[in-house]
Amino acid sequence: MVDLYRMRRLIRQTVKVQWKLEQEEARATKTTTILTGMPRGGSQHNQVQDGAIKISELKEAYSEVLTELEQMRKELDPLISDLANPDDRAVMRLRYIRSCSPEDIAEAINRTDRSVYYYLSRAEHEIVKLHPDIVRM
Repeated sequence: MVDLYRMRRLIRQTVKVQWKLEQEEARATKTTTILTGMPRGGSQHNQVQDGAIKISELKEAYSEVLTELEQMRKELDPLISDLANPDDRAVMRLRYIRSCSPEDIAEAINRTDRSVYYYLSRAEHEIVKLHPDIVRM
């Protein structure tokens, strides 16, 4: 079953996890050893180890989100073809298959953000009419 609401949440989640992952990786590359003659009690090692664990956890979370999103995309993609309006099909593919933001879609199709939201709303309503098993919320 395709859940458009869940797909929107997963798309937002991938952006957030990607951002966090980039932040942690940047932080990990900035970690340097301070050489002073004073014992540090291994705090540097713990920071590096903690950073590596955090990066590993984020990569695993990202992979899980992408796997679920990809499964939903496979289910939704053929259903989008049933939409009569080519603009609706294009907007739905850009949003749900390619994970573009509404702002990016507006730029790609040379329309306003408001018209993209209108197209998305209309397309979602139409696809739910054609396929009642799709959850829109």
